[in-house]
Amino acid sequence: MKILKRGALALFIAVFAINISNSQEEQPTMFLVHTDNVKFEMMPKYEELSLKFKTLCEENDIKDLNWTTISVEDGRYVYAIPIKNMAELDKNHMEEMEKKVGEDKMDQMFNEFDKCYDSYSSEIIHFKSELSYMPEGYSTTGKNQREYHFLYYPPKNGKAMKEAMAKVKEMFKTKGIKNGYEVYHSGFGSEGSYYMVAIAGTSDMEIAQEGEENDKLLGDEKDAVFWEVIKLTSKYDQVEANIRPDLSYWPATEGK
Repeated sequence: MKILKRGALALFIAVFAINISNSQEEQPTMFLVHTDNVKFEMMPKYEELSLKFKTLCEENDIKDLNWTTISVEDGRYVYAIPIKNMAELDKNHMEEMEKKVGEDKMDQMFNEFDKCYDSYSSEIIHFKSELSYMPEGYSTTGKNQREYHFLYYPPKNGKAMKEAMAKVKEMFKTKGIKNGYEVYHSGFGSEGSYYMVAIAGTSDMEIAQEGEENDKLLGDEKDAVFWEVIKLTSKYDQVEANIRPDLSYWPATEGK
């Protein structure tokens, strides 16, 4: 929540797999992502404060803020907000909130947030519609479980990596896979270059079952296509997380 304080990054931001329209033409493509590394023993207090802040936004009809919250299995809380350009980082998006709630009350709340974690980070990520696979009729509505696959690669492999990711999408399309995935790319503030593949489901079990079904439909052909991606990857991480509508804030004007 440190990012909520006044300063150069006065935006409140979630990694990944943002709760946005499934129409790729309508999706924002640039996001500010903020992560709080919450201490396990402080997670109940942190969630209590997060809900309190959301409630204040609702009660005061705040229009300048809008975020999606994602909780990660290791204690991270990720916040994401779409931005149009880097210039938005210089705006004080907390100004409306400060005027309606009061600076003293806001500072008091942020001081309480500070007790819940020892570190935090922020970065920019980009949604890549040309690499994402969203077949007709597929929707992530109601699917709040997330499986994130991080594929890191050295800069020299950038062009080849993008081409390999495009071949994976084409294979899914050719085989008529029914469930889709979203792809995001690292940006300003990221530690290294990576693609993040976000898979949605109602549960871990559903994601696993759909993965097994996909493997059968893709057949042996998938091994060579996936290998083109794997051989260019320098590091791989898989993260399990949940979209948290209860801790997210989407003003009515944003199409909640």
